[in-house]
Amino acid sequence: MLAIRGEYAGAAISLVGAFVLDVVDGPVAKRTPGRTDEQGAFGANLDSLADMASAGVALGVVILSYGDFRVAYVPAAVLLAAATALRLSYFNVHGLDPASGTYTGLPTDLAIISFVSLMLLDIPLGPSAFRVVLGAGGAVLAVLMVSPLRVPKLTGRWYVTLFIVALSLAAAHAARLIV
Repeated sequence: MLAIRGEYAGAAISLVGAFVLDVVDGPVAKRTPGRTDEQGAFGANLDSLADMASAGVALGVVILSYGDFRVAYVPAAVLLAAATALRLSYFNVHGLDPASGTYTGLPTDLAIISFVSLMLLDIPLGPSAFRVVLGAGGAVLAVLMVSPLRVPKLTGRWYVTLFIVALSLAAAHAARLIV
């Protein structure tokens, strides 16, 4: 909704919020006492639905909004939604490779953070160039999500570093609200 209103800094902060919640929901759920296998399976499917909304739909809406909802930006938004659905479906079947500790394709949470980083380029690039960069960036993220790229599961220090990067991106977008 914030992107549709043209409130892009707020939209970016909300996307970081979606990332944060996605990162913490699994560990919290796994530590829930008395959780059944059925509840775990339900939660995993609900998590994918939330990821589809935050990475597949919301990122596409941001692209469309920056593009003033012109038809030229629809392919990038649709490609991003389709790639997110394929990536999540693949993950739901194959999951994390236990031997290597890697995911196949760019995880949706990393796609969100990458996209929020791109959103910081709107002012330096100007509206016309930025629209092209954001649409192309969305397409690149879509391709990376369905690619055979092996991405290690972030744990420990890397997990904390990514969390700090996400909060820093939110702070950078929040600073734009003040100026």
